[in-house]
Amino acid sequence: MNLSSSLFLRLDEDRLDIMSCCIVGPEDTPYSGGCFVFDIHFGDDYPDGPMHVWLMTTGNGSVRFNPNLYAEGKVCLSILGTWSGNAGESWNRDTSTLLQVLVSIQSLIMVPDPYFNEPGYEHDIGILMVINVQETITGKSLLVLYVGL
Repeated sequence: MNLSSSLFLRLDEDRLDIMSCCIVGPEDTPYSGGCFVFDIHFGDDYPDGPMHVWLMTTGNGSVRFNPNLYAEGKVCLSILGTWSGNAGESWNRDTSTLLQVLVSIQSLIMVPDPYFNEPGYEHDIGILMVINVQETITGKSLLVLYVGL
């Protein structure tokens, strides 16, 4: 996690089952300075099951910022049940929290090299082609965040 990344939560006192969160991208990542808005819904199965989280900053469904952030808004994290992670990474009603989910988005998804979040690509760390991938992601992020909002 990076100290430059901030998190803002907005809720409605009449509907505590829904809220929005804005995460400011951490420095030294392709997300730096960008504002990423997420909608959060606590379903009927909460706290037995995780809340539902959707990325809303997608340029009307045209941009996938990361292997874990889909253009249609899906947020892929094992704690949310949208990815089959390792043992102990799934939602636990006794220990898992909204803060844990939001910090996971900041620290596990909004990383300097999102290319390596794609399963199987972690073995490519250090290959020069990543520079081009990062430049493409950064350019697209700026277009959507500063023009598309």
